[in-house]
Amino acid sequence: MRLMLRAGAFVVLAYLMNACASSGMSSLEAVSDFDADFAFDEVQRLAILPIDRTSAAEKLISDMQVDRINKSLGIELQSRGYEIVSDRDAADVYLAWHLVTREKTDIRSYNAASAYNCWRCGPPVSDVSVRQYIEGTFIVDLIDPERNRSVWRSTIQSTLKSNPDPKDAEMNRAVAVKAVLAPFPPDSSAP
Repeated sequence: MRLMLRAGAFVVLAYLMNACASSGMSSLEAVSDFDADFAFDEVQRLAILPIDRTSAAEKLISDMQVDRINKSLGIELQSRGYEIVSDRDAADVYLAWHLVTREKTDIRSYNAASAYNCWRCGPPVSDVSVRQYIEGTFIVDLIDPERNRSVWRSTIQSTLKSNPDPKDAEMNRAVAVKAVLAPFPPDSSAP
């Protein structure tokens, strides 16, 4: 079990951030929530927090992979006019992200009649298909430094590919980051 968890956590970055574009990553839609009382229009500077290395998934992500995700987040936010700062005291909000994986099983049963509808042609045929896959969730939180509470959260989910193509990794990370940050800043006039 520990080996499966280790393998799943190790590949989540490669799956979710590096290889899902060809399998529908570009069509990912984020689910988000936010604190309507927070002044998002005043946010100019963000500090990206280090990931929490106490969870099993984040323990197995390499520092290089963390840096690549942080860089992709920074590039996307800067392209929108935000400034990424390293000094937390200078930040209007903190950005924290997490990766969560779950091994899932898809079991499907297929029943088919015999090829010909005749007497003594044979019984109906049944087939069972079992497919194991990993579902990945990429979570991004924006945290109000004054209250030390999350004021915005966005998540994307995807079935993860088993053999990501490294040469497309940077582009696919950018697609994933763009998808998860799409609802930011939130429309505070929405109910």
